[in-house]
Amino acid sequence: MAREIQTEADSSWSALLSGIVNDVAQLFAQEIELAKLEVREDIRAAKAFIGLLVLGGSIAAMGFFMILIMFAYLLNANTTVPLWGCFGVVGGITSLVGVGLLIWSNHKKADVDFIPQRATEAVKEDIGWISSSIKTSKSGNGHEQH
Repeated sequence: MAREIQTEADSSWSALLSGIVNDVAQLFAQEIELAKLEVREDIRAAKAFIGLLVLGGSIAAMGFFMILIMFAYLLNANTTVPLWGCFGVVGGITSLVGVGLLIWSNHKKADVDFIPQRATEAVKEDIGWISSSIKTSKSGNGHEQH
């Protein structure tokens, strides 16, 4: 009789653990799916942003190039410097400004975060819930951990 009671307790314990393991596996599969969706959403938004950035940057670069040509001709018309020298002066100043901007941007790097935040928080919550469930089930069944 005592052996039957022990077997029933062990089988309910194993069923409980089996259920927890199945729930955890299903939960992590859902969390992975959430992370995939979140990353796809971020990629879609980044594609749109990059497309507009390239288009706007190209148009702005053409306009800036035309202004630089204008400055070279303006410098040539108002000084005795030959045209090639005026283009050199304008090109040199433009290069210095560009190098300065590159150095400044290197110091101001944006923190890009590709970790799906919602999925990460959900996994942390799930781990906390699972550990508390295991602690509760261990204390509730009368078995002591060795």
